[in-house]
Amino acid sequence: MEVVQVQPRDSYLHYVHVPAKGMTIRWSFTTKRKNIAFGLFQRLGTTRLQSSSDIVFPQWQQQRQLSLPNVDGQDPSDDDKPSADTLSVASRRRRPRAKSTASNKLRGQDDFVEIIPIDHCNSADVKVEGSYVVRQPGNFVLVFDNTFSKTTPKSLTFSVTVVGTKDESQNQRKDISGWILKKRRKKLQGWAKRWLQLSSTGVLSYSTTPNSITRGSIQIVMATVSLNPQQRLIHIDSGTMLYHLKALSVDDYEMWTKALRDFRNEGQQTQQPETFITPERAWSEVEQGVRGSTALTTNLSQYVRNADIMKDLLYEVSKRSGLEDIQEKLAELTLQLNKDKESVMEAAEDQRKQWHTVQDMLHSVLQGEPVSRPSGVTFADDLQARHNITRERPVSVRASVFSEQFFDAQEILLSGDEDDDEDYCGSVSDKTKIRESLDLTRLGECNQRRKCLPSPSAADPAYLSIFRKNVGKDLSQITMPISMNEPINLLQKACEELEYSELLDKAASSATSMERLMYVAVFAISGYASSQFRIGRKPFNPLMTETYENIRPDKGFRFVAEKVSHRPLMIAAHAESRNYSLWQCTKIKSKFWGKSMEFMTEGTYHITLAGHNDHYTYTKPSSWARNMIAGEKYVEHVGEMKVINHSTGEYGIVTFKEGKGGGLFSAPTKRNELVATFHDANGTLHKRVVGTWSEGVTEEVDLNSEKLSILWRVQPPGIDNYQQYYGFTKFCVELNEITPIEEGKIPKTDTRLRPDQRLYENGKVEVAEEMKQQLEQKQRDRRRELEEAGIEWKPRWFTLKQDEYASLSVNHEDDNSGYTWQYNGQYWPTRESGNWPEDIFDLW
Repeated sequence: MEVVQVQPRDSYLHYVHVPAKGMTIRWSFTTKRKNIAFGLFQRLGTTRLQSSSDIVFPQWQQQRQLSLPNVDGQDPSDDDKPSADTLSVASRRRRPRAKSTASNKLRGQDDFVEIIPIDHCNSADVKVEGSYVVRQPGNFVLVFDNTFSKTTPKSLTFSVTVVGTKDESQNQRKDISGWILKKRRKKLQGWAKRWLQLSSTGVLSYSTTPNSITRGSIQIVMATVSLNPQQRLIHIDSGTMLYHLKALSVDDYEMWTKALRDFRNEGQQTQQPETFITPERAWSEVEQGVRGSTALTTNLSQYVRNADIMKDLLYEVSKRSGLEDIQEKLAELTLQLNKDKESVMEAAEDQRKQWHTVQDMLHSVLQGEPVSRPSGVTFADDLQARHNITRERPVSVRASVFSEQFFDAQEILLSGDEDDDEDYCGSVSDKTKIRESLDLTRLGECNQRRKCLPSPSAADPAYLSIFRKNVGKDLSQITMPISMNEPINLLQKACEELEYSELLDKAASSATSMERLMYVAVFAISGYASSQFRIGRKPFNPLMTETYENIRPDKGFRFVAEKVSHRPLMIAAHAESRNYSLWQCTKIKSKFWGKSMEFMTEGTYHITLAGHNDHYTYTKPSSWARNMIAGEKYVEHVGEMKVINHSTGEYGIVTFKEGKGGGLFSAPTKRNELVATFHDANGTLHKRVVGTWSEGVTEEVDLNSEKLSILWRVQPPGIDNYQQYYGFTKFCVELNEITPIEEGKIPKTDTRLRPDQRLYENGKVEVAEEMKQQLEQKQRDRRRELEEAGIEWKPRWFTLKQDEYASLSVNHEDDNSGYTWQYNGQYWPTRESGNWPEDIFDLW
């Protein structure tokens, strides 16, 4: 028996894979005190199963028949096994009720067949049992629905088995369980011993002890499994959940990997289509889907243009209603709009059917060996060139698509050089006092900045083909196609975190140390705000000695950053204003785990405030891009961030919560939430902040949750059609611009002068790709020359110094106190003089 807690307004979906016709799914469940709803679905693409009289609810049926009036004049004893239709009639007569949220979403999908409608069960008073004889093999979903409950979670105890006569080995399959090490969700907390169980139906779940409540589960058939034999590591990625497991011994590792392989191989053997689908046929179907997508895009574009024109004309009519020509144009456009609407609906329907066919075909093809692209097929360029026509939404962007593609469990063998719990660096500067007179206007002025990028986004990359051979590896050390990038650099990305720098100004002007701590923490949160608009692309990696500066008289700060290490990739940055100083030395890593991409910014951030003897530090949790291969992509930041004032001992803990709710394969409906608590040196709670990193945060005044004070609100992106320009905000668009402040004054190593990034920003993707490869080769040649000459490459504007608050030591022999790269104070004086060193490398 498994025990799961189903949260209010949520559903628990239990997956069962049935490999053969005629096998039977049997289930039983109860809940404590409160009832739950139950239903059964099968995912079959466009194929539908009819309701069957083989569905049996012995105790549920008996209870209903005793309490219901006679249906169609028949005695209840006449039917020992009512059909699904009879049960549905009884259900509606007993309790008129609208379809549940889960039912509506699942029924709205063509590839989900409702076998047993979701309906309430008296599960708190009686053990609900049932069975279903499978008429077509596939993946079945048992839905335990609690969406009707607003506040009450349900403790669900259930058991699901599959019995039948596929073969003796199938019938004799037993659950596998044992102790294993599972990596904790929070950073730097290491491994925890957990009880792991793989059920005979292919559900992998874990708990703290053998008899405790299940903490989480993954359906193996739907997940990607990555293995590292050298370290006995098993990584399992479902797209929305990632388990890092470590076997206690070689024997345990072999036991678990064999069990996982058995389920994978069985799934591949039993899900082969009746007719062989060739790669050529699959690519042909993709071609048709692309053509349908192009037609739909054209119609949608015309539809949007006409709608905008009508909006303008309606406005004019409201002010000048007597003009006949406007009325005539409005009438003509109305007729055209109706025609466009019909065309769009027809194209959308055709495309929907076509892509469902493509999904099923590629699903079958991907079960086997990787498919090489047939000669002469040219769909890739068309596919890469497609773009989405969408209207601008409010700042709290939420997608509502309820869809995903299923890919069979993939097993990927990782190389033995996978780093686990590597050391990472923090940063500090020995400069703790800001210059009281910082005049940025003498460095230049800019009266107007650009409001848009010169070219829309490049086509979306083909993630599956790119990531297939790089699961578990640090992607920052791998040459990736330029289409994976967005047109900013990691150095510029560090500067982007100052978009809401006014929060530090507010902190510096606050009277109490606790209030200053609160605003520093809110500033740290604000650095995540722009990520909600950008999914699936990464910044350019800087080259050796590459630098970036940003002077913003309007915001009152100046910023400089430099790449300080190549392997591992590390950058150092320093910003200062009249009110604060901020510096960091961070190691950047990103890894792909099969369906999710993890971004790790490891290192310590430092902040000091003018007029106060405060020194703050904090580190950041990991960020995730979920459902990278299939389903609705979304970004999530999960974990804790501790902000410490080392001068007073006060601290704040910001908890970024994992998303909850949502559809079967869509993004969580309840996500991006956070809670921050602020304590004095004795641990006493003084302040509490709630909200989301994507919309804003509020303070609970006097710790009263009913009385809120707004601290910060996310601003709209500030540019038209931001979705078509990499999801950039206006501040981000300005980062790579050369204004009169920079023209002729920045060093030749500045990112703004980097040719491949500039070409990419201008939409010249192919030329940019060639230039990127040339620059990377030039960097490799330069490193080789320096090594042969015995010359050690060192950063120019940052120096390795001791840091008492550093997270870990950074490449410094025989010293465990911590060293980080800190600004040496030479960049700005050199810039003002204009005498850049002659030995600066020519990077491009």
